[in-house]
Amino acid sequence: MKIDILSDVHFDYYFHHQKWKKDEVIEFYKKIIDLENIGDVLVIAGDVGHYNDQNIRILKILKQFYKNIICVLGNHDYYLVGKENKSLFKDSFERVENMRELINAQDGIYCLNGDIVEIDGVKFGGCDGWYNDGYFARQYPTGFFPKKSTNQQWKNCMNDANFIVGIENFDDIFEIERPKIEAVYKKCDVMITHINPSAKNEHISVRYQNSSSNVFFCFEGEKYLKNGSMKYWLFGHTHEEVNYIEYNVQCICQPLGYPSESGNGEWVKVKQIEVIKV
Repeated sequence: MKIDILSDVHFDYYFHHQKWKKDEVIEFYKKIIDLENIGDVLVIAGDVGHYNDQNIRILKILKQFYKNIICVLGNHDYYLVGKENKSLFKDSFERVENMRELINAQDGIYCLNGDIVEIDGVKFGGCDGWYNDGYFARQYPTGFFPKKSTNQQWKNCMNDANFIVGIENFDDIFEIERPKIEAVYKKCDVMITHINPSAKNEHISVRYQNSSSNVFFCFEGEKYLKNGSMKYWLFGHTHEEVNYIEYNVQCICQPLGYPSESGNGEWVKVKQIEVIKV
């Protein structure tokens, strides 16, 4: 099975959420997808976009290229931005649940939430995932970092603190996502989360190593990598290509990112892997 990988597609950064056309989406993704060697599955590892109605319409357009699309949701998919979202949803969790329902109502498009989808014998497991304090614990093993101070840093440097409605602490969603990871990590061939599952400094993009803000871009997932059944773990969030192997698991981040980072799509291509089910 050939799997095409992208994350952080941020649909509304590329196509105005109210004024866009199907043809421009098709032409844009023709630059990014290798149509002559297209995968059997497209994995989108979170940060689909800020508007559910636009997200589902564009996913349905991409489905014209692929037999199957598998998604998880990212931090931006929790954001309540604009009057439209704030009028539709009381908090970020309502928005997320609506997005999952819209995706899973489509044939051949899946949004994982602590469950497994099997396609042609390959088991895909995943959930949104989230960050915890694992990076600090590794960088400063003898230190003590009160949640209050980490929360303050989170509010100072992450838009998540301003636009995700319904949480108080930087790691509240991690506590929701943890049991979902634990429900699937021993049962899948391909694991998908939005967040990097390694808190080791060497598994973070060279540009950002040793930055304290990395605590909001990874979680401590060593036991899952060590004891899981997956051969691949696909993630996003960093907007930097990352590829490392840990405990014989190949971990891959292949982001589109913001238009300024992708050259409006000119500098990025899907990454393809081939999974052979024995």
